[in-house]
Amino acid sequence: MTTAADYPPLEFGPVAVPMPGSVSDAARAYLATPRAASSGPLPALDDKPGWRAFSAAANARIALLEEMVVSACAVDVERTTINGARAAIVRPKNPDPRFEGRVLMNIHGGAYILCEGMIMEAAVIANAGATVVAVDYRVAPDHPFPANIEDSAAVYRGLLERHAPARIGIYGTSAGGTFTLTTSLYLRQLGLPLPGVLGVLTPQHDLSGTAGDSFFALDGLDLALSGSRAGALDMAHLFANGHDIADPLISPIFGDYAGFPPTYFLTGTRDMLLSATSLLHRRLHNAGVKTELHVFEAMPHGFNVQVQLPEAQESIQDLLRFFDENLAKG
Repeated sequence: MTTAADYPPLEFGPVAVPMPGSVSDAARAYLATPRAASSGPLPALDDKPGWRAFSAAANARIALLEEMVVSACAVDVERTTINGARAAIVRPKNPDPRFEGRVLMNIHGGAYILCEGMIMEAAVIANAGATVVAVDYRVAPDHPFPANIEDSAAVYRGLLERHAPARIGIYGTSAGGTFTLTTSLYLRQLGLPLPGVLGVLTPQHDLSGTAGDSFFALDGLDLALSGSRAGALDMAHLFANGHDIADPLISPIFGDYAGFPPTYFLTGTRDMLLSATSLLHRRLHNAGVKTELHVFEAMPHGFNVQVQLPEAQESIQDLLRFFDENLAKG
């Protein structure tokens, strides 16, 4: 029996990819944005001060996007704690009647270790009319796994005090999409009822570095992730903190999804995690879960928070359509 390692890698030379004519003018302008320069070598895994400095610098850059996104959204934000976990309640100034009596929980992305306190993923959904409770989970290097799922479970328990599980949806982008699945697996381990619906947006499936074709083929084309392959693996190991990467609570591709709620998957054809999203979709589909997979032409990783893009707005409305169809009515 042969394995993948028995075959040489496929070599292909530089390919000129034209700007697509099928996307919006705003998307073309976005896709033409110069890629950010590399931040240089990452700290050693045991260098906590180095990782704190790295995270502070990265978060300062991401905060510019956070400010742009949140300021464009008509929302009110209340910072709070729920069962000891930090959270933000993000309420729409223009509520959508479809979501009265329902609530969504967001688990933010950030390469497993970044974006503490950031609410842009919650704001874009609340701006469309749904109340969102954003989990501000603790992060590595000081609070590695399982702090993320423990904090998310604490917030979810708080939501259960006010809402039937069938009226709660959980969603997240990037690492938050990964954590949406791992948190849900953890909730089931705890004996808690699962939410009514999940949204898994441009996630990673296997933190070991077995990332699928697109993680290699689209490196250089993905506006968000290009050049990050080695760093992503380091950050995954920092997050895992010596735990088995194949634990389904870390790498969701290894989870058992029988009986899971309806789940919506989102990616784009320039997303380096296109393969990861597809593999997770197949995993849940083959377990009998009601799923939808939506792939947007030419969109890179995490495009759904780029509020200036019609494609992002379309993806937000489609996610809410799926949530409305699958959450219990109030």
